[in-house]
Amino acid sequence: MSTAVKEMSPKSSMNKLIALGVGAFSIVEAIVAYFIVFHPLYIKPVFHNTTLDEQGISYTVKFFGKLFASEAEKASGQVIISLLDTVINIAIIYLLITVIPILLAVFFNKGYAFAKTYLTAVFGTKTIIGMIPLLVPFPYLRNSIRIFGVADAVICLCACAFFVYLNSTEFAEDMLYTESEINGMKQRAKTGGLLFVLMALLVVFEKFAMSGYGINWSIYLGWSDQQLTQGYVLVGLLGIAIVASILYVREADWALCFYGGFGAAAALSNLFAIINKIIWINTTYKSQKALAAQGDAAASEWIGQNGMGATWWRRFIFIILCFAVGCAITFFAVKHLKSKLMAKPAIDEKKPALIVLISVGGLILSFIFTIVAITMWDKKLYSEFVIGAMDYMYFIVYGGITLFLALAILSGYEFSKWGMLGIYIVVGAANFNTIFKVFGARSGMAAANPGYIGYDYIISGVMFILSLVCCLSIILLFVFKDVGNYLYNKRNS
Repeated sequence: MSTAVKEMSPKSSMNKLIALGVGAFSIVEAIVAYFIVFHPLYIKPVFHNTTLDEQGISYTVKFFGKLFASEAEKASGQVIISLLDTVINIAIIYLLITVIPILLAVFFNKGYAFAKTYLTAVFGTKTIIGMIPLLVPFPYLRNSIRIFGVADAVICLCACAFFVYLNSTEFAEDMLYTESEINGMKQRAKTGGLLFVLMALLVVFEKFAMSGYGINWSIYLGWSDQQLTQGYVLVGLLGIAIVASILYVREADWALCFYGGFGAAAALSNLFAIINKIIWINTTYKSQKALAAQGDAAASEWIGQNGMGATWWRRFIFIILCFAVGCAITFFAVKHLKSKLMAKPAIDEKKPALIVLISVGGLILSFIFTIVAITMWDKKLYSEFVIGAMDYMYFIVYGGITLFLALAILSGYEFSKWGMLGIYIVVGAANFNTIFKVFGARSGMAAANPGYIGYDYIISGVMFILSLVCCLSIILLFVFKDVGNYLYNKRNS
């Protein structure tokens, strides 16, 4: 018995040390967060109500508001503001970000296996939360909040990686992994970590490149003032990335499909942005500069507002960095997927392999036809066709999902069939409705202008129709039963 106690004591001592570290960090984090985040954003505005101050209305702050206020205070005519709601909101936030990790640390110290998994999830979530102030351009946030968020995110990421290591070690022991299998898990951990770091760099660069893309709207989506939405998209990508990296350690190779798809979409989107900027320099900027040289006051003013100063070049450099990092993500992801993507089908699997290739071609063509059709339609719909910053997010998300599903089904993942069906339903429904709008607008123009043909309307409508025709390729995946067996064999090859 004494020997067993001695053997267990080092692990027990380590668990206790880790639990104390988690608890201490959570408490320090909570204290610092109060003074940097919660007090200036939640408490201070209650005592310094900007709206009431501007209106010259007298007010006082009491913890329970009017509940325990004296009759004299109620009759004074002063506005009595309650602090209770704010305190409750802060308490709930602290319950989630501070109390829960401490409780999990206690369970971890007592040897409960679930604690490691939940601590991984908690610190992974806090990593993403810490990045929100940097990625989402809230106008009222101070730089101190952004710095604290990034620092907290880095620490939480390290803690998350540590618990992933502990979970993976325990998983390898339970599954009786051989030395080669353990080395494979370590290699996946390195690859997953590298890809997440690259994705984190990408979203940060995208944030700083955002103002260089153009105005905060989307002509493709018809949305205006989408600056915050762009930030939320980046947060979402980072959140999926950390989940993908964690699961990739446990042999979830679909994570590589995610990185490969969205990395390629980001690279292509930013390459398009670079080309647009070069075209802008060779046309608009040079023409305005020539007019300014001739003494045109309006052109001189335009150069001053939109010229290629230090700010312009800084934004352009970030666009180039986004392209480079997107290429790097794609390279490392596809490098590890290459064996599955390039695997030759067996003789009896050539038919299902061809069906899969047809479906992938239909998926990509549907994306291309949709983009071309929307571009042509919007050029007729709007008096001025200006690609906004949110459009590049649209290219990354729509293109990323398309390439992710394409890589996933080429790697043998059957869930891609349902993903393709879902994107076809969403995109197809929108395109089907737009077909009638396009041809209806052409009919209106023809009625008002006898002899008008409207080739651009016709081409746009045909492109929308072709995008729907490509969607029909999904039928092949569900009709042929051999496709499922082929995908299963390819995934496990």
